[in-house]
Amino acid sequence: MNSALRLAKARILVTRFPYESQWGGEEVHTFELMCGLDKRGHEVFFMGSCSVLLKAFEKGNFPVKKVNLSKPPVSKKTLILFTLLSPILFIKSGFHLWQAKKQWQVDTVYMLSFGEKLLMTPWAKLFGLKVLWLEHARIGEWMTSNPWRKWYRFCSQWVTVVVTSKAMLKYVRGLAHYVKAIPCSVMASKASPLPNEINSFLKSGFSIANVSRLTVDKGVDMMVRLVHSKPEIRMIFVGDGAMRNELSKAAKSKQVMWVKSLSRPELMTLYKSVDLFVLASKETDPFGMVAAEAMWHGAPTLLTDKCGISEDLHNGREAYIVAPSFSALDKAVKKLMKHENIRKDLGQAGQKFARKNYDFKTMLNLFEALINSSK
Repeated sequence: MNSALRLAKARILVTRFPYESQWGGEEVHTFELMCGLDKRGHEVFFMGSCSVLLKAFEKGNFPVKKVNLSKPPVSKKTLILFTLLSPILFIKSGFHLWQAKKQWQVDTVYMLSFGEKLLMTPWAKLFGLKVLWLEHARIGEWMTSNPWRKWYRFCSQWVTVVVTSKAMLKYVRGLAHYVKAIPCSVMASKASPLPNEINSFLKSGFSIANVSRLTVDKGVDMMVRLVHSKPEIRMIFVGDGAMRNELSKAAKSKQVMWVKSLSRPELMTLYKSVDLFVLASKETDPFGMVAAEAMWHGAPTLLTDKCGISEDLHNGREAYIVAPSFSALDKAVKKLMKHENIRKDLGQAGQKFARKNYDFKTMLNLFEALINSSK
């Protein structure tokens, strides 16, 4: 981190009290964005219970404070607990925000989780702090059927809500007063070699990659089915989740490989190495960072129209976009396997689009302008 003696443009407190803590697109986006703002002279601090962000910010030499609040009210159990404890949690959250303001002289709060948006926003208004709410998550019943949604909308009059794709605007505009779309950017890292085992696997057939949580909503079950009747396919999954056992069984065949994780430099090489990248989301995916990363590195990309990024793209030009069904995926994969020229054109057009529209500097400029604005 830059010298603490510099004159800061803004003093930004990042908060996150999640339902569960894991390293994913939201965490990468938050940490890299704050590192970029730090380099431009802004001071950044972190407060919350998110173990992965606490570790990342601490390792990056940012001031951090571990604070525990109740999990956000996004399940039946946590909704009951949060509601019963809300008077205590409200006082507690105000106290911690006041301490952060006093200790670090913060003037802006960047809130990530549903719980602190409900609890801390009125205090932030009282303390004269600018507030940004980031909405990375899919807007589902946890929000639309939530008894707290009316309080969320009431508090939103004092904040700017930022969504990560144009596709998300229609979901959030009815729930909040001021909403702005700032697309995610690709956090490109320097590539490093893949393990020999993975290289050999990819070279042994037509290689298809998927990087995501191993869950049904990400369409992992449909992707496993794609190898049936296509013996030349080599399907590699990178990630972890509820379907890990099914993938472990599938990986016993020579057609499927499951890797729990790769370093970001290794991921960059994976995108460059495969014949096709597929993101088969069945439910609304706010952005689809891995698809943008794959395109950035020139991988021909196939995704469903449930991915937020799909609304930025022209079907058949920068990527292939299909309905979230097995038959649609299967038909597209068969076509792309047959036509190398189509894959080549997709890869080139997708890369050109991603590098123009998902550039980190562009995203950083938009966030900095928002932070420096009067609202």
